[in-house]
Amino acid sequence: MKAIKVLLISIAAIIAAMIVIPLTILAGLFVWLKVTEETDDEVMELDDAI
Repeated sequence: MKAIKVLLISIAAIIAAMIVIPLTILAGLFVWLKVTEETDDEVMELDDAI
């Protein structure tokens, strides 16, 4: 019975990791795109001023 409980907890942890890790990667990419998008806009504004 204890082995089944450990197995179920392990499976639950793996499934949780399969959900959390990709979401974390996507959130990081989204933030990175927003940060780089803002710097690109600032560079374009500087080019227009020159």
